[in-house]
Amino acid sequence: MSETVETLTPNTSGMDHLPLCIDSSSTENNEGRSDVWGHFTKQKPYSEKKAKCNYCGDLIKYLAGTSGMRNHLTRCKENPNREVFKRQKLLSSTTEVSISPSGTISKFDQNASRMKLVKMFVKSKLPFRFVENDDFRDFVWSLQPRFEVPSRTTLRREIWELFYEEEKAKLKMFLSKQCEGVCLTADTWTSIQNLNYMSLTAHFIDNDWKLQKKILNFSQTTGHSGELIAKHVEVCLNNWELKRVLSITVDNATTNDVGVQYLKRRMLS
Repeated sequence: MSETVETLTPNTSGMDHLPLCIDSSSTENNEGRSDVWGHFTKQKPYSEKKAKCNYCGDLIKYLAGTSGMRNHLTRCKENPNREVFKRQKLLSSTTEVSISPSGTISKFDQNASRMKLVKMFVKSKLPFRFVENDDFRDFVWSLQPRFEVPSRTTLRREIWELFYEEEKAKLKMFLSKQCEGVCLTADTWTSIQNLNYMSLTAHFIDNDWKLQKKILNFSQTTGHSGELIAKHVEVCLNNWELKRVLSITVDNATTNDVGVQYLKRRMLS
């Protein structure tokens, strides 16, 4: 009798398909059709119910079924598809509905989880490259295999598009209602890469007589000249629609004298 080879594909959405070959040349091999048989060879005598791993050669008993063999495939270091079997195992034990510590029932939402990830990186000041860390990705997989962890480039873009612009609109509305006039603090420095940066901070008293401190800008500049920095501040104030500046504090660099005079002329006009 010629050997017959069948190819089975596990019905797992979003997973890599494994070609699983089953030898059906004997009645003994036809008894089980589990996908794991494509990775094991039954050993004689068949009465001992043992199968040999095709990758590492370990003998696994299958007295009560093939669960022990499947678990072995998730641990076998020689198995090139080990990660796929690990994910299949996670998916088989994961449901859509989860219960929070407060007792509320929620469903998995990719967009909501992505926003939580964005906020975590911003609030914890984590480097973007951390999102590509293998241990971090394994941890996320253990919690929710369906969550698509973004790359650091995608994370950076989403922080800008989904978080920064939204928070900027909220702050702009707050300033329009709570800020009658601002006191500014400007600071510039050069990084170890010889790049110039400037930050601009607004201090003001809100309608409830509470002192507020808001960073309006943190950006790279092309130089440290007084007029260049002053123009940078002017653009920033226009973007935030702040027209009443009570004072501006800068360091004692002589170039700042030129910048302050430039801003004074612009404000008075």
